[in-house]
Parts: sequence; C-alpha cells; structure tokens
Amino acid sequence: MLSKESIKFLENLRDNNHKDWFSANRTRYEYYKTELLQAARQILKALQQADPSLADVKPHQCLFRINRDIRFSPDNRPYKTHVSLGFAPGGRKGDLAGYYVHFDPEESFVGGGLYMPMSEPLKKVRTDIDLYWDEFTEILHQPDFVQMYGDLDFDPHFTLSRPPKGYTYDHPAIRYLKLKSFTATRPLRYSQLTEPATIELLIQHLLPLRPLLHFLNRALQADDEPNIILKPFYKS
Repeated sequence: MLSKESIKFLENLRDNNHKDWFSANRTRYEYYKTELLQAARQILKALQQADPSLADVKPHQCLFRINRDIRFSPDNRPYKTHVSLGFAPGGRKGDLAGYYVHFDPEESFVGGGLYMPMSEPLKKVRTDIDLYWDEFTEILHQPDFVQMYGDLDFDPHFTLSRPPKGYTYDHPAIRYLKLKSFTATRPLRYSQLTEPATIELLIQHLLPLRPLLHFLNRALQADDEPNIILKPFYKS
C-alpha cells in the first residue's frame, strides 16, 4: 500500500512534529501523499463498483488533511502521523456514514459507520432502528458482515447507561438504541501498510459494510416523516 520511504517519513515526523522540519521535508511529504492518493483511488474504484452512492466521489476527497486542529487541544503538535482514508457519499467532509481505514502504530483498524453524530442525526438513526428493526436485524445477520465484524462496536464510552428518551428497557432494539455511535471495526496490523496484498484485503473488509451504511444514510437523508420502504438496500 505504501513504500518503506513513506513509512520512514511518518516515523521521522513523529520525532520532529513541528513546522520547520515539515517544511524542510516537503518533498518527502508530497511523495507520501501521492502514494496515499493512489491507494485511495484503487480502493474507491472497487467500492464504487458495488456502491452507487459513491459514484461522484473523487480520490482526493477520501484523504484527510495532515494538519491537526489544535485550537481546542492541549496537544499542540501540528501534524497527524497516522494514515487514514474515508469513503462516504459527498466525500470525507460530509455528514453521512462511510467506510474508513486507519493505520497507526498504536491502533490500526478498518471499518465504517457513523461516528458520534449530533443530536438530530442521532435521533433519525434511532427512529429508523425502532421503525425498521426487522430490516436492521437482517442487515446485522448478513453472513459476510457477521464473519467480518460480528456486530456493531459497543464501546462503553459511546453507549448510554440508560435508554434514550422515548424508549424503554424492554425494547427489542434497546442495545442498539443506546449507542451514540454506529460503527463496526476490525483490527489491522500497522506492518500491513507495506504489504502488497493490503489493498485487496481492505476492499474485502469494507464491502460487507454496504447494507449497514445505506441503512444509516437513508435515515440521515430522510424527511421528518418516517421512510416508506419499497426495497431494502441490502437486497438491491
């Protein structure tokens, strides 16, 4: 996926995370960015063949800026040193659910979903899980999804301790309705960044997420009235 030269650039950046060093090594950064863009192009092409919602997404829209937002952070390091790619309708800057790839020496994973939405989008997703619980259950029981992810992530930091307003403890979907993020992830090895088979591996990991992402995005894009389901995405 990336050359040893690009990995070395990231290692050096971790030890020299300041503007002067970055400016002096701008050429190395551009080489790293070119390689990452090529990886994004290959992954996006495969995803677009299976997921029409990504048809208008361009490879550069899948790359995150290397600059960190340090305005409200006690960590004043200006640059990101992890590798990340996001594939979502409208590009990674949008508010819709999408596919995600993350490589960092401390934590590497692949997956996707909707991470910590604001109150109104969160309400929409919960409404659709409530209304279309049978459909949501069927999506989560698709064999390829179960084999790859097992279930959604249930991190206690992103889960309510009590049912959200309007729902009761005995609701059949209460475990999912209490979530504040709707994601499914699977760990990777950081060393896979330089392995030739990694692009194809990532594609195989991401494709089973398609029905889940379409369910989430249908909810997010819905009007205030409940959706009228004519054909579930996962059967299209």
